[in-house]
Amino acid sequence: MKTLQKLALSGLISLSAPAWASDFVDTRLSFVFADDNVLAGSGETTPNSPNARFGAGNQNTQFYDNFNTRFSGFESLSNVVLYKKAPAFFEGLTTEAALTLLVLERPSGAVAIQDNSSYIRLNYQPPGWGEKEGISLVGFPVSADRFRLGYAYRISWGGSAAFTTRSATNGVPGAKLQITRDRWYAYVGGKTALVQNELILEEETLYGVMGGAGWDILDTLRVEAGGGFFQKGLVPGLATLGVEAPVNAAGVSAQVVYHVGVPVGTSVDFRLYKNDPEIYERFFAPEQYPGGLSYSVSLEGSYLSQTLEKPDTFGATEPQGATALALQARAKLGFLRLSLLGLYRSLSFIQFDVPGFPPFQDFPEGTKLNPEMFLALGADYHLPELHFTPGFIFGVQRPASFRSPTPVLGGNNPPDNLIGTRTVVVRDVNMLSILPETCGGSGSCEAEPIYSAKATFRWDLSDSVAAVGEVYYTYDTNRTTFRDDITGIAQPTFEKPHALGFNTLLQARF
Repeated sequence: MKTLQKLALSGLISLSAPAWASDFVDTRLSFVFADDNVLAGSGETTPNSPNARFGAGNQNTQFYDNFNTRFSGFESLSNVVLYKKAPAFFEGLTTEAALTLLVLERPSGAVAIQDNSSYIRLNYQPPGWGEKEGISLVGFPVSADRFRLGYAYRISWGGSAAFTTRSATNGVPGAKLQITRDRWYAYVGGKTALVQNELILEEETLYGVMGGAGWDILDTLRVEAGGGFFQKGLVPGLATLGVEAPVNAAGVSAQVVYHVGVPVGTSVDFRLYKNDPEIYERFFAPEQYPGGLSYSVSLEGSYLSQTLEKPDTFGATEPQGATALALQARAKLGFLRLSLLGLYRSLSFIQFDVPGFPPFQDFPEGTKLNPEMFLALGADYHLPELHFTPGFIFGVQRPASFRSPTPVLGGNNPPDNLIGTRTVVVRDVNMLSILPETCGGSGSCEAEPIYSAKATFRWDLSDSVAAVGEVYYTYDTNRTTFRDDITGIAQPTFEKPHALGFNTLLQARF
């Protein structure tokens, strides 16, 4: 050891902190047996509902599930992290870096590996500043998707898809500069993406800028706001005709949080992964029940706008607004937990990253638009002696939908099965259900409310392994499939509105 110290003093070698290999921070292994609808068999519904099987996906979730994550919860995945943190040669400066890879197992057995916002971070702490204060610069060499705007993941924006899904194949690197003080923070950052320009048929650089701030007005009250601007390239359909019509997007998001006894939370999919033996983060620590009353209430809103092709005027574009609101309330009293979740999303917000519907087009004049709205109430109670937590969730949703104006038949008449207007239900990005043209004697079909109830239980077998069960019932009169009518033309037809499903999981998290 003395020899190593002599070599270090002579500058021949370095005894700086080693890089710490991952022990798989945020690992989830899920063994699932489930059936999304025991009342239907293969080929009887759209999308298809196979019989009970090992494995599950988004089809086994309800509209109120996974509000603060991009995953369904049934995946087996891990984040492989190679992390290093060391003091710099300059006083007050600390360097930090993490190579983070997401390893995701597909239902087919294939394994996907992708960058999960690897980063290099420089943090400067001026003299006299607190332990958690500083000025930091974070560079994302490959993907800055975790650097987003908004606060609840379901309505966050500004990730890699902010330049449209066309940019995903090349990665979206970026950088963020932030100052953090005891009661406030502020940041500014940017991203770039390579997207093909349809006029010159070559890739060009698109730019995005982001900024925001937050302030703890009181120990229990925080306000936050952020905004951004992104280029999205050209409207492809107009570019092929020689018309240069750029698509630009901008928006603002804000949140107010009142919290007593609990910190302000954030989605795990926003955080930067680290594997520091001195400051170790347990992303999935067991739920704590300290007793007494604690609660938090947050209200978040976003307004976005982007320029899209105006379908009623050749070569013209127009701004399309998009709005979203989210209400989250959680309370804990002893071993009882209560939650209230509310969401409002305009149809243009749901399709914002596509962008539009059809892509790069605004809705024609006269289109009847309805936003998505839902409200869900949940409760569970923990039995500490048994390590058992039963619960219940009930929710009602009015899905987003649109009904186009009556088409004007010209020289190129549409097929008979497309004549007239129809209501299209949009459950999520590009997830559509086309309703029949008429609903008996009631006239045109409209989207109807969806009701869902779920009973849950969690049995913790150890600090890292738990058995989880769910039984849910959904009543949805908007379910449709296509069947041939008497003329042999496929027409949308209503399916049975009832769905009864279950999910059983043996899940390890570490």
